[in-house]
Amino acid sequence: MDNKLKLKFLMKIFALIIIAYFLGTYLNIYSYLLNLEKYYSNILVLIILFIGTMIFLDISLELLRRFFEKKGELRDYPVVGSVFKYITWFTTILVAVSILYQGLGSLIMSLGLIGAGITFALQRPIMNFAGWVNIVVTRPFKINDRINIKGVGMGDVYKIDTMHIYLSEVDMEPSGRNLVIPNAFVLTNAIINYTKGSHYIWDSVEIAITYESNWKKAEKLVFEAADGIVGEDMRRLAKIWESRPRQFAKNKTNPKPMIRISLFENGIKIKVRYLVNSLEWALIKTQITQRILEKIGPEPDVNIAYPHMEIIYDEKNNLYKKLENISKKNNNI
Repeated sequence: MDNKLKLKFLMKIFALIIIAYFLGTYLNIYSYLLNLEKYYSNILVLIILFIGTMIFLDISLELLRRFFEKKGELRDYPVVGSVFKYITWFTTILVAVSILYQGLGSLIMSLGLIGAGITFALQRPIMNFAGWVNIVVTRPFKINDRINIKGVGMGDVYKIDTMHIYLSEVDMEPSGRNLVIPNAFVLTNAIINYTKGSHYIWDSVEIAITYESNWKKAEKLVFEAADGIVGEDMRRLAKIWESRPRQFAKNKTNPKPMIRISLFENGIKIKVRYLVNSLEWALIKTQITQRILEKIGPEPDVNIAYPHMEIIYDEKNNLYKKLENISKKNNNI
């Protein structure tokens, strides 16, 4: 069996040699190969150019990685490294084309026609590449940032390439699903970055109490519930931020949760606003809500409002009795 396979393999090689010889003779390929001696110097330059580019990239990317590692921003290296690599190879290809092409006018015309065709055929990939360039230049988010792209979803960025953004989806809590989003969405959709500058964001918990409730006591209980969970962190952050220059000088640093009260048709709304780590906001929101319910539960003069209908029976002014009396008078007449 093995000998038969070897024989078939050798026969295929022999057939391929005959076909190659026939095509070479018919197409006069050998004369073209003989003319390559004229281009030996150019070919040698191209080989040296490409080998030199690869060595240059190996050295440069290693130095770039060490630079970002020393700055403590190693997560920025993959994106910057990709940009540097693409620019380097693009420059190398232009130099190679200029070596091969002697006629500059023909080269410009060819590149123009090729570029127009590519632009028409590859509109979406080009838009994705433009979105990637926008991400690299403007830096709306980085690896490990938690972002929300309007109309798409929210998640933690774990990879950015020339075509797509990769998110680990977060729906209140990590869902375990991955979102692969074309970079073009960055150019047309609003992006919310929950971690840029600081991992802390403002969040709130809101409850409604009835008009008959003791709203001052409710306000105190809601504040105590929130302050017991996040108050220490807020005071620590306020001390740190007060000593730093801020972009918006009028913005105050609040060392404790803030209470906001408003009225609505079914009662009084009490909202507490507080600072929380964006990676823990769902857990903290739950803890504050639980603490509020624990504090309000035993209080007889604080009741949570909910949609309901209340019927008041007034015996003195009962309409049914009035109608009955009118009917009796009419019968007596």
